[in-house]
Amino acid sequence: MTLNYLHPNSILSMSFLKFSQANGKLTKRLIFSLPAGYTCPNAGVCKTFADRTTGKIKDLPQLGGSDSNEYRCFAAMAEVRPNVRNARWYNWDLLRNVMYASDDHLLALTTLIFDSLEEQPPFDLTRVHESGEFWTELYMRAWFEVAKQRPQKKFYAYTKSLGMWINLQEFLPSNFYLTASKGGTLDYLIPKYPNVFKRVAHVVYTEAEAEAKGLEIDHDDSHCLGDKPFALLVHNSQRAGSEASKALSQRKKDGGFVGYGKTHKPIASTEK
Repeated sequence: MTLNYLHPNSILSMSFLKFSQANGKLTKRLIFSLPAGYTCPNAGVCKTFADRTTGKIKDLPQLGGSDSNEYRCFAAMAEVRPNVRNARWYNWDLLRNVMYASDDHLLALTTLIFDSLEEQPPFDLTRVHESGEFWTELYMRAWFEVAKQRPQKKFYAYTKSLGMWINLQEFLPSNFYLTASKGGTLDYLIPKYPNVFKRVAHVVYTEAEAEAKGLEIDHDDSHCLGDKPFALLVHNSQRAGSEASKALSQRKKDGGFVGYGKTHKPIASTEK
């Protein structure tokens, strides 16, 4: 499947998307990311941005979002590093450039993602959006189509774009594992569609909170391939004085979990 991406006004044309790879307990996997916050239309109190130029962090909780306590987006904090920030913006710029340069937006996106994956190591697992989100239904559909074309591979993603998920149920292939990420503006849909949202990730501050809710804590993304709700412990750098920051400090004092220790290795994109 090949498409001419050439756009006369873009220096990004004829390029592939950038991926990284992770060596975690689950298995080796490819990681694809976009800028945090900017690409997250249904993020709630976790909505956090890193300035594209400076990397300065800005918190912008959405009114009417989740009723959970505030915590920063875990992924956004990595964008204080220029190499991380630039790679994520490169991906989003390229996706939009290729999409709008074609009359068939879905085909353009699907082809770009598929061809970019063909340039990566042949891992059996891909995490879509360690940072970022499905910002349109068309873009979500493109990832579904790519997964259908690679049935021997597994894909997984956390998402707060729950309305898009509902609208595209019929296109979701069995090898693409979506997890509803609680804490967004569409949380009210989760109990309304229990047959759709079987995997739900709840951010908690303590192990005791997870136990009280009857949730297992995921430390390696293995629960993303399961079929029941689970918990994620708040981690990374949090706003000074926030409940999330206090919980992290206490866990550190107690010698508990404070962050994920996966090793990430960037994979350079290949330009034609």
